[in-house]
Amino acid sequence: MFEMKREVTYSQVRRNLKLDMAEIAQFFQDCVLLQSETIGKGVEETERSQTAWYLSSWQIEVERYPEFMEEVTVRTWPHEFKSMYGYRNFDIIDSKGKTIARANSIWIFMDLAKMRPSKPTEENIKGYVLEPALDMEYAPRKINILGDECKISDVVEPIVVKYSFLDSNNHVNNGRYVKEAMDYILTEKEYKQMRVDYRKAATLGDKMYPIKYQKEDLAQLVFADKEGNPYVVVEVV
Repeated sequence: MFEMKREVTYSQVRRNLKLDMAEIAQFFQDCVLLQSETIGKGVEETERSQTAWYLSSWQIEVERYPEFMEEVTVRTWPHEFKSMYGYRNFDIIDSKGKTIARANSIWIFMDLAKMRPSKPTEENIKGYVLEPALDMEYAPRKINILGDECKISDVVEPIVVKYSFLDSNNHVNNGRYVKEAMDYILTEKEYKQMRVDYRKAATLGDKMYPIKYQKEDLAQLVFADKEGNPYVVVEVV
């Protein structure tokens, strides 16, 4: 199990002085990347080997959002490798040792030279120690988009992908989609669950059209291309 200590800073919180789902996802993302760097599977190794784990989905559950100046411990561990997929858990522990957030994530191993999924070798997963999976109800990797009867808005103006959106793979950073989605959902509600289904990577200059769906307490934000094909689906409840 890999641990990362964090103190919640002012630049990370919303106006209620708490993290939101986007920052929770960023904490988890930072934690797994730090672990990869620690075991020699980081950015330099990705460039050398032309292989990488691409995030396919998030399932995040929050009991309580960390607050400004609070010290927390973020933890992560893989719990299964199966074919081209890797399955990884996360949690956040407060200073009293209580779990306040947990997550499951599914990753796809990619051959970057061919830009297609590939089954990892023993060398590719060396250093990632499997541990028991969290006791939680696991959701499917894919999100079923709600029907047109639940569509409540088509945003005419698209989001144009800027340089600041990109990560070292020259794709929109996984956390950036969530941050943009939280703004379009436009609510102060402290959602308890979020799922994210990453389908297609957006790159510099791409136009992402946000489409919002609502069914009772469940909200979905789809970032789609001009033809309506989703880049990412974000679901909160």
